Amino acid sequence: MLVVDITAVDAGGRLGRYKVSERRRDGSLVLVPEAVDEVIAETADRPLDSDEFLDALDRLSAASSQRAD
Repeated sequence: MLVVDITAVDAGGRLGRYKVSERRRDGSLVLVPEAVDEVIAETADRPLDSDEFLDALDRLSAASSQRAD
């Protein structure tokens, strides 16, 4: 898997973080949304400052809404 973090944002705010899971022969990329478990694993083992905490909450919200779709 090609590991690249992509953050999608529109005028309304963050849409979510994605990883590239596949690069097709035609050059197109297949994106996989960040999972709630990934956010928790990345942030659970250390203290977060206020900006990191708010970012983690945004990421959790985006990841959970991706799962619902």
